Amino acid sequence: MEDVEMVDAPSAASALQVGEGAMVEVEELLEVTVGRDGLFDFPSVSAALSSQPQGTRFRIIVSGGVYDEGVLDMREGVHIAAREGCGPASENPVVLTARADHPAFCSRVDGAKVSGVRIEHHGPFGSMACVVVEAGNILLENCVVTGSVSVGVLICGYSTPALHTCEVQGCCGDGIKIADSAKPTVSNSRVHNNDGFGIFCTGSSAGTFTSNDIYANSNAGVAARGTCSGLFQGNLVHDGKQGGFWLEEKAKCDLIANDIYMNQKSGIQVGGHSDPTVMKNIVRDGLKGGIVVHDQASGSFLQNEILRNTMAGVGGTDSACPLFHSNIITDGKGGGIVLHENCGGVFEKNQVIRNSHAGIGLKGNSNALFDGNLISDGSGYGVWVQETARSTLQNNVIERNVRAGVVVTDTATPTLSQNIIRDGKHAGLLIRHNAKGKFRQNTLSHNVHGNIVLLEQVSSELVANIISHGPLGGIIIRGSTTVTVRGNTICHNDGANIAVLDNSDPICDGNVLTNGAGRGLVVMDKAKGTYRFNMIRNSELAGVYVGRNSCPELIANCICDGKAAGILLEDDATGIFTHNIVCANLNEGVAVHGRARPKMECNVVLQGGHGGIWLDENAGGKFRGNVVEDSGSNAYRCGTTTANEWRLAERNTNTAPAALTESLAEWADEKLRAPGGNKKVVLVQNPDSSTAERGVAMATQCSELLGLDPARSCMVVARFLGDAGQFEDAEDLIKRTRGFLDDSGPFQMGTAARRQQWGDMSLHCAELLNK
Repeated sequence: MEDVEMVDAPSAASALQVGEGAMVEVEELLEVTVGRDGLFDFPSVSAALSSQPQGTRFRIIVSGGVYDEGVLDMREGVHIAAREGCGPASENPVVLTARADHPAFCSRVDGAKVSGVRIEHHGPFGSMACVVVEAGNILLENCVVTGSVSVGVLICGYSTPALHTCEVQGCCGDGIKIADSAKPTVSNSRVHNNDGFGIFCTGSSAGTFTSNDIYANSNAGVAARGTCSGLFQGNLVHDGKQGGFWLEEKAKCDLIANDIYMNQKSGIQVGGHSDPTVMKNIVRDGLKGGIVVHDQASGSFLQNEILRNTMAGVGGTDSACPLFHSNIITDGKGGGIVLHENCGGVFEKNQVIRNSHAGIGLKGNSNALFDGNLISDGSGYGVWVQETARSTLQNNVIERNVRAGVVVTDTATPTLSQNIIRDGKHAGLLIRHNAKGKFRQNTLSHNVHGNIVLLEQVSSELVANIISHGPLGGIIIRGSTTVTVRGNTICHNDGANIAVLDNSDPICDGNVLTNGAGRGLVVMDKAKGTYRFNMIRNSELAGVYVGRNSCPELIANCICDGKAAGILLEDDATGIFTHNIVCANLNEGVAVHGRARPKMECNVVLQGGHGGIWLDENAGGKFRGNVVEDSGSNAYRCGTTTANEWRLAERNTNTAPAALTESLAEWADEKLRAPGGNKKVVLVQNPDSSTAERGVAMATQCSELLGLDPARSCMVVARFLGDAGQFEDAEDLIKRTRGFLDDSGPFQMGTAARRQQWGDMSLHCAELLNK
């Protein structure tokens, strides 16, 4: 601004000349002084206020001393300021006091300002607030409000005052209370050691609270109720005798970039139906929890750092439903995230690191979504789901936790999908008690005590997971579990890929168990279970081991390419083995030791390095309709006794034709009765059938090779010495089969024993596929 000149005027107004010719009339600032020794214009502030000329801007300079003013009722355009050297921290401050049941200071005007003074109230308990702002936009700057027997500063109505670099302390009630529709600005101030809340927002109030230091208040540092919607940014809220922030009812405040620490209760507590936005705060070192959300509260909690709290970093209970996104929750002494009761919500892309007990703990009937989180390096569990909790966990990385990566207990029923659970110091996934749940498409690896361990009476569902590199094994099933294991890839585990123990009775369908350093499938200690359509290959030890009174049922599995026996039974094991393919194992295809007594029917045993089927002298069982080929001179071997070897061979030759005919007839009748069934039957001819002794019946996926629909067709692996082909009608097949074997068929000549032996060689059913 150039050429500005003050022009004298006889009134309280002056004129400013701006540039050439332009004249702007402004109010004159009149200044008076207040003091006690007669050298000043007025002896009291109230006297100076009453002398203000109408329409003027008025500055009152107050010397140090105590002024018992009663009620100072501010006027528009008045500035009350302490004389230089008489500020609140000086040896001779300006102190404005009141003792009766009314405020020491009240304002309803615009353009007023108070700076550099102490305002105290020493009236009876329950008196009015020390400072009351009912309207207008007064500015309090560098003031101290203290000693109130009630609230320090009450801001109400539609007022929009500002407090800058002030201190509100030592009040018997709240430090600052905002009510009605007031909208203050409070910045760079200290609010501390008040017997109520530090700052208390109620009604439909709003306002901006920035860069304040709020500490050592008896209740929460900041409380918000009603429908208030204040902005709290860049504040320190600490050392409260209760919590840091407490939001309830329908509060919708924004908490941004505050540092909240060392409070005796939760750093942030959100209840009622409140719905705040909490972003980029640090919530640390609390003597209870970090952030707690309860009742029916919601809220968005984004990019906060929550660390070193004595209880859980984040707690949710009742029916709360918050959103936690991209937070860091670390070093919690009571856990990372803990949900109770019916708490829900969405927790996504958070880092939950180095927490005690559990990175995530789910209790009660909680049912939240956890998506894309990192849960790592905890001294307890990665995730603990207990009681009747549900919840869905997907796309999370759970790694390097001291206890189980995920543990599910009691009757919990979570859903886990597409998670990575790895490098745990204990089990990867531990399921126990009566827990259920669905676990799909997860990747588990390098967990020290087993990638998946199921105990007690679990009845969970494991589908399409990848389970690898477990030092103690892939899946360990114990107790009385009835788990379903379907379509998993279980590989490269040092122990068994699947171990089923105790009285477990699982269903294992369509899994791939491969490249294990131990056994592929172990069933022992009275375990049962149904195992169908599994591929078990490349095991360092037996592909399937059954021992100690176990009685599994294996149907249509492929057990191949093992470096030891294909199927090994020991002790008093029994079990039913039908329609399995056991091929290319370095030791026996099937080895039966001890007093084992399996029932083996219609299996294909090929290319056993040390024999096809081996029975110890004390072993037994039933063997009917099995194809045993390409196993050298030991196709059937029973110890060293020729009589025992004959006994085993006779079991197959004497019983196979009748059993096959019966099975084919039953199957054909079923296919004919099935609505929409495909009557086509595929017979696979042995490519090497020049002699019966050299024939090999191979079970292959010929339904797919011939373009047939596997859902509507059935494959029979068989061999005729002279003929094979496709029969459009199943009845024709049955007729041809019976005709082939009876007295008028191709083998009507020779002894009955010879005819039975040729029949056994000529027709074996390896598999009836009806998927």
